[in-house]
Amino acid sequence: MNRLRRSTSVRLSLRFALLYSLLTALVFAVAYKMADYEITHWIKDQLIEEEAVFVGTYNTRGLDGVIADLEAYGIFNFEDNRISLLLDADGRRLAGNVSRIAGDVASGYADASAIAFIGPDENDSFGFVLRNIPLGSNTLVLGTSTYLQAELLEGLGGGLLTGFIFTLMVGAGAGIAVGRRTEHRLRQVSSTLNHVANGDLEARVPLGRNDADDLSRLSAEINRTISQLQQLVDSQKQISADIAHDLRTPMQRIWQRLEAIGQSPELPEALAGDVYETIDAADDLIETFHALLRISQIEAGARRENFSQIDLIAVLNRIEDAYGVVAEEKNQTLTFAVGPNPLSVLGDQQLLTQMMANVIENALRHCPPAARIEVALFLRNDGVVFTVSDNGQGIPEQERQKVFRRFYRVEKSRTTPGNGLGLSLVKAIADLHSAVILLSDNRPGLNVTVTFPKTSETVN
Repeated sequence: MNRLRRSTSVRLSLRFALLYSLLTALVFAVAYKMADYEITHWIKDQLIEEEAVFVGTYNTRGLDGVIADLEAYGIFNFEDNRISLLLDADGRRLAGNVSRIAGDVASGYADASAIAFIGPDENDSFGFVLRNIPLGSNTLVLGTSTYLQAELLEGLGGGLLTGFIFTLMVGAGAGIAVGRRTEHRLRQVSSTLNHVANGDLEARVPLGRNDADDLSRLSAEINRTISQLQQLVDSQKQISADIAHDLRTPMQRIWQRLEAIGQSPELPEALAGDVYETIDAADDLIETFHALLRISQIEAGARRENFSQIDLIAVLNRIEDAYGVVAEEKNQTLTFAVGPNPLSVLGDQQLLTQMMANVIENALRHCPPAARIEVALFLRNDGVVFTVSDNGQGIPEQERQKVFRRFYRVEKSRTTPGNGLGLSLVKAIADLHSAVILLSDNRPGLNVTVTFPKTSETVN
């Protein structure tokens, strides 16, 4: 519900629904006022027509004819909805079904309490619309009850109010429904872009069959942009792999020729050092090509079909034996905190070994002497967690995502050994195993966390 309240689409939909409801209320109010006006004028027109009848009677039959017609007028008076009062020049009653009308009769309206009926009062009206008719020196007052008008307006008002409430509820419901649908589609777009930002270029925004609105067109454009981005990335990866593949063989031949020259007894001693330095450079190039090809193969997912349950504790024990000596040589402290129980993940043992070794080796290489590197492997609710923490220089926050790029190095001078592919290989292996890798500040130093998803055989 909080997410819906914060949703721009829901808020806009509800605002439009409220606007339509207010416009509907305005239309209903105008309709009510117009109905009141029309009914009032209809009553007045009816009284004018009756005035013409009584004036005609007075002109043809005199005052006696008017009195006779008033008696007949009273016979057909249903529930005292009509009143009549004939007064002489002195204001005395001559005929009619009321004895007195208090107040200003000339105003055209009298409250029901001002009417004194002859006999029981059966009228439920609040008032009467009046008309004064001069008949010589006499005055005839005719009136029509507003009861029918009030009943009609009450029914109309109730209907309009019900219609307004219904419109408001339907508008709010439709606004929420449209807003939720729009919010759902926006979440799909946001989720897709988030997957793409995290490297999943296969993600696409779902498209409906019959959708042809702005969001659908925007989603189609986003999908087209992602497809083009995927083609560019795939092309870049393919170019890197092709270059590495095509140059690996010539470089190996060069290395073999240099090795043969270096072992030749005819090689002058002054050139031997240069030859072996060149061989080392060739080794670095060949290793770079191997790393590029390996990353390309891993990203293609070719090794996934050979996955099996791998005990990471056993893998880490072998790595501890190999790198403990390296840490001692550099006067560094390398500690391992590993639980006694097997912790299994689904994966490729060779790749997992290389990934964990690369992370540890990266810490050993970039930390100064006397540094402390702590390696841990444990089980958490969200999976099996492998961490390597050090108290070295660390990596600036703005550089932490960039170091996973191929050939990217924090050291801009690039004078230290390395080709900038170590963490790229680690990231590729982690992605292949659906693991999440995170770099964070160890205050001081760097903390590398790799979280593997749990399986049914994680803990035996």
